[in-house]
Amino acid sequence: MNFTLRQLEHLVAVVEEGSIVLAARRLRVSPAGLSLSLSQLEQSLGVQLTLRRRGKGVAVTPAGRWVYAEARAVLHRTEDIQRAAEAVRGQLTGPLSVGCFSTLSPWLFPRIASYFVSAHSAVDLQISEGASSDLQAKLRRGDLDAALLYRNHLENGIRGEDVVPVRLQLALAPSHPLAAREEVHLKELEEEDAILLGVQPSIGHVETMMRKAGVTPRIKWRSTNAETIRSMVARGLGYSIIMGRPFGDHTYDGLPISYCRIADELEPNAVVVAYPDGTIPTAKITALVEFCKHEFGHEGEYIDSDAVRAGAL
Repeated sequence: MNFTLRQLEHLVAVVEEGSIVLAARRLRVSPAGLSLSLSQLEQSLGVQLTLRRRGKGVAVTPAGRWVYAEARAVLHRTEDIQRAAEAVRGQLTGPLSVGCFSTLSPWLFPRIASYFVSAHSAVDLQISEGASSDLQAKLRRGDLDAALLYRNHLENGIRGEDVVPVRLQLALAPSHPLAAREEVHLKELEEEDAILLGVQPSIGHVETMMRKAGVTPRIKWRSTNAETIRSMVARGLGYSIIMGRPFGDHTYDGLPISYCRIADELEPNAVVVAYPDGTIPTAKITALVEFCKHEFGHEGEYIDSDAVRAGAL
């Protein structure tokens, strides 16, 4: 082979920028050196790839378009090989785009980001927050590598690996007559105002669960913000159904809030790392799953202990 990967990189930059000067600036090389590299590539291949016209930029010949497409594919493959070698050495690198159900992200994502920064600094971790349905649509389109959401939110074509077991519980103001109880039947709240999450599919799941327990919730307010709901509950404006709980048992405005176990039988649930069916998890996704299991695995379910508290709506 009489040409180099560097020369292919130079061609790709020139075609995409449409200018020797702009391509040189992008690659941080001199325009003269880049022009020489392009001439050497053309000489090696025996075809003219570009037409360079002073003051008019660069025009790409039909042969140049074909070589450009092949060069991009070759360069992408070399990146894959480099990443594979880094993975063999135990090094993770490259982009990792993770979606997170909006009420879960304050609990999960800061520690996930801290882990990747400290343990895998070459990974470019990005987050996309939103509703579970939106995140799963992004997974199908390939816009996300993985997403953190609840198992009972999973749609057809999306699989999830359990990382955190979770259980619904009741949130009350400390002054509420039931707040001192360790567990409460939902039927006892039949005449109480409810303040519930206004994000699907949580709306349907919580209300279905309550109706199975023989209760039609008297919904006073809905909010898409978990902290808004907690603050309203702490002020005695109603009760809520919470999936887990933050450390400290205090709201944003500093008011205490109480939690009780729901005595009714509930369907098991968990936070999962989700990705499309048929996807083979990459080393980066595997690292994400293993970290979440280790870091959060003991925090999701209601445990009557001040030492183990975490979660989100």
